[in-house]
Amino acid sequence: MNILYLINYAGKAGTEKYVLNLMHILSAQGETCHLAYNVPGQLSETVSSEGFACFRFEMSTKKAFSAAKKLAGYCRENKIDVIHAQYPMENVIAILSRLFYRKVKVVYTSHLTIYQNTKWKILNRLFTPFDHRIIAVCRQGADIMISNGVKKDRIQVVYNGVEPKRERVYDRSFAREFGVNDDTFVMSIMARYAPEKGLPFLLASLAKLRRKTDKPFVCFIAGDGEEFDDFAVMSTNSGMSDCVIQLGFRRDSDRMLKASDLYLNTSSKNEAMSFAILEAMNAGVPLVVTDVGGNRDLAETHTVCGRVLKFGDSDGFSDAMLELMENDALRAEYSANALKKVSEEFDLRKLALDVFETYK
Repeated sequence: MNILYLINYAGKAGTEKYVLNLMHILSAQGETCHLAYNVPGQLSETVSSEGFACFRFEMSTKKAFSAAKKLAGYCRENKIDVIHAQYPMENVIAILSRLFYRKVKVVYTSHLTIYQNTKWKILNRLFTPFDHRIIAVCRQGADIMISNGVKKDRIQVVYNGVEPKRERVYDRSFAREFGVNDDTFVMSIMARYAPEKGLPFLLASLAKLRRKTDKPFVCFIAGDGEEFDDFAVMSTNSGMSDCVIQLGFRRDSDRMLKASDLYLNTSSKNEAMSFAILEAMNAGVPLVVTDVGGNRDLAETHTVCGRVLKFGDSDGFSDAMLELMENDALRAEYSANALKKVSEEFDLRKLALDVFETYK
């Protein structure tokens, strides 16, 4: 099967990881995978360096028909069977491309949990009946898509996944590189410095935690973004800069997770099925997360491996951090549960094959 993955920005976030995982697994089983994109980034560089076919072309809602025609030309030339679109705009362009090349199927994955405006609800009602299948990566995402006018009978929930590691490897060497003593409680978070990631809420929760305990702790933040410098000023002004270590973008987040006693997620919205949380679970790190998107599916549904709190409840969030800081037995239980849950429910290869089934 010839499969084309369609994404506007081929960057370095969770959606790009989703695409790269599928390309690796499905190409290994004999399928031919292509990448089509507009804005280059880490994903397009990686895919190109690995020898996958890439097609760069301009995409925008204003020039949707022109983009669709170019996409159809590529699909015709390369005998593409399925276009797998990653966001709403890409989905519209993919469906429009069928006006020029009818043989291709369109599968669309929604990576967002956003209530869309009236314009997009109308577009969804017009276009999504022409999707072959529509994938939601969490249950809340499916519910929100239906409220956004997406055709219900096309939707199928297929979670994101990771390759199970099955055992906890605890290694403090990463923390020691930043002068963190072995008796310090280490928390971590992977997040862009963007409003929806809730980092000011994280800071407020950490400040309340410090007032509740004498135990030393630090929180590593791995990520970059437009609000990086503003957050640094906020951290200093709040007197928390000794507890918060801003790492910037890291390619060795697995080492950070091995050094972590607790993983945090403070998103306020737009979180569907977080790869960062999945990676933390796969490292056997217990969770304290906000109740958005698929976070509850990850932390509490079926097997409990963490605590889920309402965004904005800094008292509750700090209490949950404190409980896991002080209760070694509970941390050990959540750690074992996280590994078990990944193995049983979020095995990357099984879920990739579930996605492949939607192409048929």
